[in-house]
Amino acid sequence: EARGEARGRIEKTREAICKFMTKRFGIDPGETTQRIKQIPDLETLDNLMEELFAANTKEEAQVIIDRYITRTLQ
Repeated sequence: EARGEARGRIEKTREAICKFMTKRFGIDPGETTQRIKQIPDLETLDNLMEELFAANTKEEAQVIIDRYITRTLQ
């Protein structure tokens, strides 16, 4: 049950990131979803979201996401 709860929190955080990217930068939510699915843990997603809040441009936000994905895949 704890794993299911954790998965639920991860999914909610991913949804929040996608909504933010769509509202702030007009980025297609499907594109963001596919990219951040590569980030498997809640702590990393939370840190990503905090950094995205400070992004001023779509390009800057995409660089931040890329950096987190690269770290995750290492």
